[in-house]
This record gives sequence, structure tokens and C-alpha cells, in this order.
Amino acid sequence: MNDNDSASTAENQDAPETGTSPAEELSAEELAAATAGNPDSSLPPRTPIDSVLLIDGDNDPHVPPDVRPTRNTLVRVFLRPGAKMPRTLEKKLGHLPHCATVVSPRGGANAADFVMSLHAGMLHATLPHHISFLMVTNDATLSAMAAELQRLGRVASLWTSHPDPEAISREAREEAADEPRPRSRSRSRGGRGRARAPRERRTRSGSSSSSRSSVPPPPPPPPPPPDVPRKAGGKTITEVAWTYAARLQRIKDVPSRVKPLLNDIKNRAGSHGFSPEEVLEELKRNHGVRVDAQGRVQVDRVKPTGEASGDDAPEVAPS
Repeated sequence: MNDNDSASTAENQDAPETGTSPAEELSAEELAAATAGNPDSSLPPRTPIDSVLLIDGDNDPHVPPDVRPTRNTLVRVFLRPGAKMPRTLEKKLGHLPHCATVVSPRGGANAADFVMSLHAGMLHATLPHHISFLMVTNDATLSAMAAELQRLGRVASLWTSHPDPEAISREAREEAADEPRPRSRSRSRGGRGRARAPRERRTRSGSSSSSRSSVPPPPPPPPPPPDVPRKAGGKTITEVAWTYAARLQRIKDVPSRVKPLLNDIKNRAGSHGFSPEEVLEELKRNHGVRVDAQGRVQVDRVKPTGEASGDDAPEVAPS
């Protein structure tokens, strides 16, 4: 064996094992096609930047409703290989000078999330710390990225348009707790249990009567607001209540609890400047809406004129 053979053998022994085969690597043409148009986030922008918006275009292609990107907002939309920016995002962000898409050079689970984390780190290293970061993604694990940016002294937050399952279940439990529970009728076996039950009932009734006597009377309802519009071109409280009362007569599934009723009033009549509680008080005064102590809602149904029966009532408007 000559010296050349021994040198080549030594080089093969010293070469580290990379763990990747040539088949797993992207060719130069494939890499250029996958990352065509990707911006270099390590370079600072030429014009001033006031905020950074990073959007995961694969699992949450949305802009928060209270966010208004401007010409000074740096926007990056991260996509999987071969994907394009959704039209909804393109309409809202396509005209901004600092908006660009970042296509992942390789597919796979959470590929766009890893690329987003990389670009967030490069932008954090190049932009001043007073510039805030907002990440839009449905991947909860990226909250670690926002927490690390906050630890480094930057204002960073995570937002998603998907509902929180824990918040939905918690709200359902609260509504179920508000519903009155039916009394369970248990039958006791043996004379001892039957003899003790009347005493327990008498004790409970006595305590309930004493608690009712100690409860102060409810305060009188507030006076009605002046019957003038609160907004230019809006309706008065009387007109708002008439319109919503006609809706209650028209629909079949009237909200049975006061909380859903207030939410419906806010959605239907909240644009005129009156609070849902004010509209509800007007409905209770003049439109046959009643709310008991347990928060249950009852609405008096008005039959159409000239008909003996009927479920739907015509819409009534103030004269």
C-alpha cells in the first residue's frame, strides 16, 4: 500500500458522521425553488419599523381584529413548501411594503413553526427592544418563544383565532351551575330514616324562612334614561326597546336566562349607545319582559290582531 492509499484511509477515518445521506439533502435547484422570494431577516430594514407581526399561514392565517398593520409594520407569513399566501391575508397585507412570505425549504410536522422561531430570533437580534412582537399561530408550544422574548425584555404576545376548549368548558360549567337543580326524591328504608326526615325538613324550612326575613328588599329600579338618541342618527331608548320587543315576539327560542338575553341585546341593539341593562329595564317597564330572582326570563306573547291563535306576532314599531 502506497502513501496515497494510507492518506485516503486516514481521511475517511477522521471524517465525522453527519447522519444524512445524499438522498436526504436538497439539490441547489430544489433549495432555490423552495426559498424563492424568502427575505433575509438578519438584515435590518431600511425604513423605521414600529411593530413586528409573524403569522403561521398554515394553521392560523388570520390578522387579529384589533390589530391594524401600517406601512411601518414588518409582516412575515410562514408557509409550507409549495403554498401561497391566502387571499384573505393578501387583501389585508399585500399592499404593505414590509410584508413578505417565508416558505419552509422542507416539509414535515411543525416545519413552519421552526422557521418562524428562527426568524423571530434573527429579528430580535437586529431590531430595537422597544418594538413589539405579535405571533399568530394555533400551536400552543410557541408560547415558549413568546415567553423567552419577554424574558429578554421585549414586548411579545401570542394570539390565535381558534377558541380555547378550556374556556368553553369553563363557561359551560358556570352556566350549568346557574341552572336550578331539581330536588332528588330519595326513599329511605327503615323507620329511623323516616322519623328523622320530618325534623330535617322542619329545620331547613325554618332556616330558609329566617334567611328570607333577614334579606333586605331589592332596591327600586333606576329611572328611565331621557328619550333622546345617544348617537347622531341613532334611535332613542324607546325605539330600540320597541324594535327588540318585536324581535322577541317574532322568534321562537327566546333566551331563557338573563345573561344570554343581555348578550343578544348587545349584539342586536348595541350600536345605538345604550347599554344592554338599560334596554332590559325599558323592556321590563313597557314590553312584558320579566326576570325572576333566579335570573329566568319570561316574555308575554302578544297575539296578532284579529286572530284567535298564532305563534308569530307582527313586528311593532313606535308611532
